[in-house]
Amino acid sequence: MKSIKVKYPTQTQLVKIADKNFVLEVIRSLDEAIDILCGELSEEEQADPFAEDLCPYFGILWPAARALSTYLGEHPELMRGKTAIELGCGLGLPSLVATHLGADVLATDFHPDVEEYFMRNTRHSNLSVKYQRLNWREGNALGTYDIVLGSDILYESKHAREVAEGLIKYTRPGSCILLADPGRAYLQKFLDAMNELGHKEEVHFVDIDGKEQFVIKFMV
Repeated sequence: MKSIKVKYPTQTQLVKIADKNFVLEVIRSLDEAIDILCGELSEEEQADPFAEDLCPYFGILWPAARALSTYLGEHPELMRGKTAIELGCGLGLPSLVATHLGADVLATDFHPDVEEYFMRNTRHSNLSVKYQRLNWREGNALGTYDIVLGSDILYESKHAREVAEGLIKYTRPGSCILLADPGRAYLQKFLDAMNELGHKEEVHFVDIDGKEQFVIKFMV
């Protein structure tokens, strides 16, 4: 699959958390963006299984990311003075909130377009946050952290065990994992995998636009 650069129409979205206004540049319409992407790819390239990896899902502020960010804002003591990594950060609101709350954060994602959007959002919100492109299911050359963050990353059945192992490898004794999820079908499989690996969950709920989102905490 070729590497392409697509300019998607964007708009700004304002989110207030922990007494700070976070300004995010988001993709204006996911359907419109997918149509634009398909227009850049040949029919053969669209049929390539890797074409799905180029879809700009990262460019939407999903409810689970808002829920995780809200939870962080309600529990600032979890972030203050801690090191943190966000896996699959997308637009990066949780990383921005964690940084604002005093954490030393590394934001990561595998999509080739995420860095540009994430760095814009750090500038829009007047924050400085490190970023690195990363396929977090493969290896770990980035060390371990006090806090491991992730939101809405359980979107395939096979991911349940992979996500569990992927999160844990960035932890050390005393670390905390915080994962937000809208209640996808594979959430229970993930919780079962974490339990099998010796980690019991503490489940919280955050209301986003009238719908409860799961925020799940694991202590390592």
